[in-house]
Amino acid sequence: MRRPRKKGGTLKDGERRQLARTSRHATGPAVAFAPSDRHVLLCDGGSRGNPGTAASAAILVSASGEVVDQHAELIGQASAGEAEYRAILLGLQLARSHGIESLEVRSDSQLAISALRSTTPAPGVIDEIRTAASSFTAIRWTWHPRTANELADALVRDLLWP
Repeated sequence: MRRPRKKGGTLKDGERRQLARTSRHATGPAVAFAPSDRHVLLCDGGSRGNPGTAASAAILVSASGEVVDQHAELIGQASAGEAEYRAILLGLQLARSHGIESLEVRSDSQLAISALRSTTPAPGVIDEIRTAASSFTAIRWTWHPRTANELADALVRDLLWP
C-alpha cells in the first residue's frame, strides 16, 4: 500500500523526476565535442505535461567542436514529440542563418530520427523539416543518448522549470 505524500511535496511525477535529475547534475553539463567532418546540430524538446507547456532548443557546433550559436524558445502547448520535431526545425533554421551547407543533426528522440530517415510521406511538421533540410547540400540524421545531449536538454529545462 502506498503511503500518502507529505504535505508540501511535489504533486507530479515529472516534477519529482526533474528535481532528482537536477540534483544529480548540480554542477552543470560538462560536454566535450569530438571533431567532426561537418557542423553538428544538437536538438532537444520537452514539455511539462504531455501535452503541456513546451519548449525547444538547438545548439550549433562547428566541425572543430566550438559552440557557434544556440537558441531556445517556448512553443506553447504541445506534446513532447511535437517539441522534439520543433527543436529540429529550429536548429535547421539556425544553421541556415549561419550559411551552413553540410550538417549532422543529433537528437535524443528515436522517433523523430527514424521518421526523418524514412522516405515515407508524412504531413505536418515532418514535411516542414524535410523541406528545410532539402536546402542543405548534405545532411545526416543521428540519434544519440540523452546523456550526450546535456547542453540542449539544459536549455529546455531552464525554460520549462525556471
